[in-house]
Amino acid sequence: MKVDLNIASHIVLDDKVFYSENPVRSINTQLGGPAAYASMVIPLLPVRAQCITSIGDDFPEGYLLYLTSIKNYNLEILNSPKTTRFLHEIHRNHRVLYLLEQAQILDQSLIYHDGGKACLLSPVFKEISKISLDWAKENHEIVALDVQGFMREKDYTNKITSKYDDRIFNELISSVDFVKFSLTEAMSFTNQSSSVKILENLPKSNIQIVTMGVKGLIYSEQDKYYQIETQVRKERDPTGAGDVLIASFIAKYLETSELDYSLAFSMAMAAEKVEYGEIQQLPDIDYRKTAEQILETKKRID
Repeated sequence: MKVDLNIASHIVLDDKVFYSENPVRSINTQLGGPAAYASMVIPLLPVRAQCITSIGDDFPEGYLLYLTSIKNYNLEILNSPKTTRFLHEIHRNHRVLYLLEQAQILDQSLIYHDGGKACLLSPVFKEISKISLDWAKENHEIVALDVQGFMREKDYTNKITSKYDDRIFNELISSVDFVKFSLTEAMSFTNQSSSVKILENLPKSNIQIVTMGVKGLIYSEQDKYYQIETQVRKERDPTGAGDVLIASFIAKYLETSELDYSLAFSMAMAAEKVEYGEIQQLPDIDYRKTAEQILETKKRID
């Protein structure tokens, strides 16, 4: 049976060091990755999701039991020698990311899966390529792309840096329905710093969404540019807030076909996520009311 939403991404294990705290705090082998963060919101939304991923024998059994117990969330696993693992160094004003291990790529596994209504491609480090993008476009009505892992590189210390091959990247981000950038990614790609200039230098053929942390997000629609402000919360751990946002946005858009409201609703869920340090189902509260309050902040920018 075809699902409503396919999510293609590596589930990861995260080691974190919070230099932003005094004393410095460390966490080892924490569940992470876009597909895992989607599990925080899928049970709260009227959507049947399938997460296609790759993990190794080092993946903790407790995490696997949690993920396989989630309502409306099916896990399709490609076995790998190792699970993708990152080290996050979290400072007060920035984060540094290192790739420690990498699971098998997903391209050849994906093409044997059925399509669905929508597909979210959200790689963490090159586990999917244009092969997966072509599969997604041919087998889904809606395709969303999170750029974070498509153009990541690592240096000799395994530190992650951003590197954009314009020939490949322009094709990727212009050929799907929705594209999500972080502000840092969008600034790096466009070589622009102002909101309008960033959106002006992204493709006009689809919806470009740029998240800006506590400042909310900006997006384009039919050559017009908008900003929506988020509700500021006390952050316990911002990791994964963007993953929660894009997964809940696609799910809500499938339900309503309303761009603005779906963005505001997903921002409400992402704002709730930052208060949680570990992956768990978000509380079943009135996100609709919060979304309506967020939507009131919408303004045209030019």
